[in-house]
Amino acid sequence: MGEFSFIQWIRKRQKRRKDVILGIGDDCAILDVSADKLCLITTDMLVDGTHFDLKQCAIRDAGRKAIACSISDVAAMGCQPTVAVISICFPEHTTEKFAGELYKGIWDIADKYNIEIVGGDIISGRSPFCINVAMLGRDDGLKPVRRSGAKAGDMILVTGALGGSILGKHLHFEPRLKEALTLNKNFPIHAMIDISDGLTADLNHILEESGVGAILYEDQIPFSDAAVELSRKTGHTPLYHALSDGEDYELLMTVSKAQAKRVLSSGLLTEVKVSCIGEIVKGRGIRMKSPGGTIRRIKPRGYEHLKQ
Repeated sequence: MGEFSFIQWIRKRQKRRKDVILGIGDDCAILDVSADKLCLITTDMLVDGTHFDLKQCAIRDAGRKAIACSISDVAAMGCQPTVAVISICFPEHTTEKFAGELYKGIWDIADKYNIEIVGGDIISGRSPFCINVAMLGRDDGLKPVRRSGAKAGDMILVTGALGGSILGKHLHFEPRLKEALTLNKNFPIHAMIDISDGLTADLNHILEESGVGAILYEDQIPFSDAAVELSRKTGHTPLYHALSDGEDYELLMTVSKAQAKRVLSSGLLTEVKVSCIGEIVKGRGIRMKSPGGTIRRIKPRGYEHLKQ
């Protein structure tokens, strides 16, 4: 059993309420709370030993990451996060200093993005440290961007550089909230997702929800300096890491060809580079186009819980 097949099993058996505009299958669920207002909700659970290693990082970093992940989910919908509820399982005999440092990390980024912690639950047990964040957001008159809107003929754009996040970015990334709101306010974005599982894995989520395929341009994939550094240790190429490493938390989106030109030339996104890395096509799956024009099919790669 894999994570995504289990999610699909739940999704097929879940009954829908009339006020649920969007349920399982995207970065956030969307609820209709009044005639002209939508509420977005997302949740992320992080555990020591999987999402961070407290033997190698500070608990403050883990707290920051827990909030940042959920901010990134709301950003992927092009909307504004507002409040969070946090549940924590502390290992037995946790000190007050440890708990205080955790919340310093939480407040560091929550305050920066004007997010209020409005509740939660605290327990302890014979288990690793675990933290769960449930975050609410609002549309503020914007149309939430779903994964399911990609169309054949769209161009695929991505912010930032990819790969090698395990060398530090996975703890210290900056959610692309400002960029997401700017994009949603100024351009008709057809589909968007944040890159948490890996470029090809998350692109595949868009493709499956939209019923389309994609061609990536091999020489246009922006890989990071960290991907180059990591490649020296793993023997894989920087491109491999850019395609398959998770936790970059960059925005991956599709827009029409005309709008892609506008995004790239507008000058509205001044703090992060935006690259055109491919196109949406009819059919299914992901293919890679080499600089010489050869096209080959590739499998989506990325992190998946429960994978055997």
